[in-house]
Amino acid sequence: MAELLIRASTDPRSGLTVSSAGVHALVGQPMDRGAASALGQVGLDPTDHRARQFEPAMATEADLILTAERYHLEVVLHQAPTALRRTFMIKEFARIASHLRAGTPKHVIAQAAVIRGLAPRPKDPTADDVADPHGQPVSVSRATLAELDQAVQTIVGALGMARKPDGWRPLPYKRA
Repeated sequence: MAELLIRASTDPRSGLTVSSAGVHALVGQPMDRGAASALGQVGLDPTDHRARQFEPAMATEADLILTAERYHLEVVLHQAPTALRRTFMIKEFARIASHLRAGTPKHVIAQAAVIRGLAPRPKDPTADDVADPHGQPVSVSRATLAELDQAVQTIVGALGMARKPDGWRPLPYKRA
């Protein structure tokens, strides 16, 4: 869901390449029905999405790695420890974003790596995790999508890659 949200929220002229992979992916499988339904309700088409397994080379080549939860971050860093300064939980990066100065995406990511240890942390250690809606009712996927959308909008704004105001924004949810 985050991949599709980022693609839809980012200015197409930014040159951003977005891809996703799971640490326990059902390789080649389409998106979970609940997640696909939630995305469809906001006008995004997940039909072509297929699950991929995370591989360390992906982290080595990426400028920024965003994970859904701490466990994913730990798996990425265990397999690609040199990616530490570019790997964040998605909500963690969004939380840090208010402390960052505008600059190139590379500069903003470097600032985030420095500020990570200085920015106030939530009291709940799981507050930066995004729950996996896989196999859950569509209502859980909708809640996850809303949580991700808020983080994504903050992140693409901080990176200076947001679509212009007349660009895509999620539509209000339709009741199924």
